[in-house]
Amino acid sequence: MGTYLELALDILLPRACAHCREDLGRADGPLCRTCVAALPPPPEPACVRCAGRRRGPSPFCADCAGRRFDCRLIRAAAAHRGPAASLVHAFKFRGSRPAAKAAGRLMAAAMTLHPELSGFDALAAVPVHPARERERGYNQAELLAREVAAATGLPLIAPLVRARAAAPSWRLRRVERRAELAGAYAPGPGGAGLAAGKRVLLIDDVAASGTTLEECAAALRAAGAADAAGYAFARAGDFT
Repeated sequence: MGTYLELALDILLPRACAHCREDLGRADGPLCRTCVAALPPPPEPACVRCAGRRRGPSPFCADCAGRRFDCRLIRAAAAHRGPAASLVHAFKFRGSRPAAKAAGRLMAAAMTLHPELSGFDALAAVPVHPARERERGYNQAELLAREVAAATGLPLIAPLVRARAAAPSWRLRRVERRAELAGAYAPGPGGAGLAAGKRVLLIDDVAASGTTLEECAAALRAAGAADAAGYAFARAGDFT
């Protein structure tokens, strides 16, 4: 009975791929199989911190070498263009929870390509300001993190809070974004107990300059975390 009902719904209310707008038919969605296969990989070889081009055996690019970061590495499942950008747009601006869950599953699958993401004790979603979460209806980073947690078995903890709101990142230049986000994240109630001594992998939707993940990592370190790194669904920017 369920099969006939699903078929009828597909005919009466066809679902479209979030990127190419082709009919999804019986595909799980929100991307069709062709667009999933076409997800652009993150840039490689890339600096483990900023994803810029590195030279020689060093894991860092020339700009990051010798600098101290609280978020010691940042990785992503895809580059922020094509189907990946469309998927982000669906869950970030069109309220699609299924799109966020699909992106989280893609992140979990891509973790095997990044052995440096192993060895962490817990996951933590980048928090959003309560006003933004009420507006959107959910924290998209948390939806991503739940899927990664389910696939990896790592516990999902919430040691941080967004202490104050900030302007949308796409409106800001890199220097402005650093100033805007300085001190925007802090350990939440009980955060020290959740993070102390743990190696924590931060989960976010899109990483560009790395400022958000760096600020979150600094707050984790303040809460006593032993290590902090970032893993985003998509990496944005020009890395050539």
